[in-house]
Amino acid sequence: MACYLRPFVNSGPTFSDFGFPHHREKRCSHMKDPSEKSVILVVDDDADCREMLSDLLSNEGYMVVSAKNGRQALDYLSGSTAALIILDLMMPVMSGWEFRARQKSDPRLESLPVVVMTASGLVHDIDADAVVRKPIDFGLLMSLVKQNCPPP
Repeated sequence: MACYLRPFVNSGPTFSDFGFPHHREKRCSHMKDPSEKSVILVVDDDADCREMLSDLLSNEGYMVVSAKNGRQALDYLSGSTAALIILDLMMPVMSGWEFRARQKSDPRLESLPVVVMTASGLVHDIDADAVVRKPIDFGLLMSLVKQNCPPP
């Protein structure tokens, strides 16, 4: 399913208002080491969705890393960390459900906040900090991002 943003009424810009900015860094207040860069990890098998979310979050000042499935996300997290994970559920190789099960079983990763984004109605069995339905409401998504990774 294609990933696109549903504008939030009177919330400001939508995807079409943004260019393709360079990635900038912002540090999340809950990161432990002041020298540690905060990263939002976007996990989605749809390349257009990953690129769009990366561009939008980067435009808001966040550093973004993307993975096309849960396996790639776990590979990234084996040597790095993230301040927030934005996770699709329906992906090949490793689904969002399997990723969450493995994340929660790893003491180093279990406390990382996760926002699930999905077009699926099967979200009743996912344990996440928040769920955003596709098409993505940019105002809602940014509110959830800022709750978990506030700008300095």
